[in-house]
Amino acid sequence: MPVQPSVHSLAEFKGAALALKATTREIRNDINRTTRAEGASWWKDAITRKATSKMDRLVLAKGARMQPGNPARAIAASSRRPLEDGLVPDTDARAWEFGTTEPQHQDTYSRRTKGGGSTRVTRHVKRQLPAATNRGRVVYPAWAEVGPRLVSMWVQVIVRKIYESLEGK
Repeated sequence: MPVQPSVHSLAEFKGAALALKATTREIRNDINRTTRAEGASWWKDAITRKATSKMDRLVLAKGARMQPGNPARAIAASSRRPLEDGLVPDTDARAWEFGTTEPQHQDTYSRRTKGGGSTRVTRHVKRQLPAATNRGRVVYPAWAEVGPRLVSMWVQVIVRKIYESLEGK
C-alpha cells in the first residue's frame, strides 16, 4: 500500500524533482541512500504508533519502508509472507485499513468430508474485519502526520547534496 505525494502540488517540490533528474547517478544514489536512511525511521515510527491492535501490527505495520526514487514513496503492508490464517498483507491490507460495511456477510461453499463425500458450509467471512472508515485507520492517518515532514526532508536532502557536489565536498 504505497503512499506517494503528487510532484505537481508544490513549485519547490516540482523543482526538486527536476533537479534530481538533472544530477549525476552518483549524486542520485547518495540522495536515495540518505532519504531511505532518514525517512524510514520516521515512517516506521508513525505506522507503529497508529497500529493499535495486534492484527494492525501484523498486517499494516509489517513491511513498512521507504522506497527511494523521484519522488520517494512511503510503503506499508508490503509483506508477501502469509500470516497463520493465510492472509497476505500485500494483497489484503486494504480490508484492514478501510474495514467493512457488512460484518455479517456469509459465504457458502462446498468442501470434501473425511469419508470422501461433499457438504455445503456457510461461514461469516468478514466478521473479524474492523468497522468501515473512508479515511483509513492506520496508514493514511500516519501519512497525514509524517508526510509533510518526509517531503520537506526529501527536498532538503536534494538541495544539500547538490550544493555539496558543487562545492566539491
